[in-house]
Amino acid sequence: MTASKESLELTLSRSQIFAKADTSLLAELVQHARPVRLQPQQHLFLAGDEARHFYWIETGTITLYSPSLTGEEKIFRVLGSGTLLAETVMYAQPSLYPLSAQATEDSVVYRMPREELLALTRQSAEFAFSLVEILASRITQAVNRIDLLTMSNSLQRLVSYLLDMHVQQGTAWLRLPASHQVIARQLNITPETFSRHLTQLKRRGLIGHCRNRELVLLDTKGLCHEAGLPVPSFEFLQRRPLANLNGSMFECCNLL
Repeated sequence: MTASKESLELTLSRSQIFAKADTSLLAELVQHARPVRLQPQQHLFLAGDEARHFYWIETGTITLYSPSLTGEEKIFRVLGSGTLLAETVMYAQPSLYPLSAQATEDSVVYRMPREELLALTRQSAEFAFSLVEILASRITQAVNRIDLLTMSNSLQRLVSYLLDMHVQQGTAWLRLPASHQVIARQLNITPETFSRHLTQLKRRGLIGHCRNRELVLLDTKGLCHEAGLPVPSFEFLQRRPLANLNGSMFECCNLL
């Protein structure tokens, strides 16, 4: 087994979805993994393609998006190295990718066949039951995000996103997972409005150090008041099921 495949097997064994999989069955799955090298803007798959493989990102970043009738791309999520991609859609019938996946930089991913994953599921009841638990939690994530994107204004969506990152990263010094433009599109905010909100929050002394993908939350209660949101109990948020699954209300496309 190559070093990359050893790393892949270790990563899968530590992931939420494969933590309870039999080690011998997991090793068999990894034996079928094949590397795929992507250049910037190259597609891994398109929405509507038959879903024959799921993937593990070794290096680089992959953007999940859906084209709209207006020609604009709706970005759902940006995935980085060490991340699984499209594992749950393997169980759909018909099995079709609901989103397109495109490399944003030079990337290397490992593809693994759908049939091998289904075989692992059939042979391990414990793995299958664990999978059901995870999918149920991801449905909750999806409901939370739909509620957020349809019921709040753009400033509330931005502040909710920053607070969610605060909980996930465990610090007020945030490292954003993507560029401002990508996050704006993910939150259904125009880049201009996104930039204007950040400037407004910085001028009011609520955030600081808005450089590249880093910023610091200076006053979380003030952020909530500015956006007209109730002040959350961060102790409760850190105990919620989504946090226990390393999840986020903004990651509903984990269902992919």
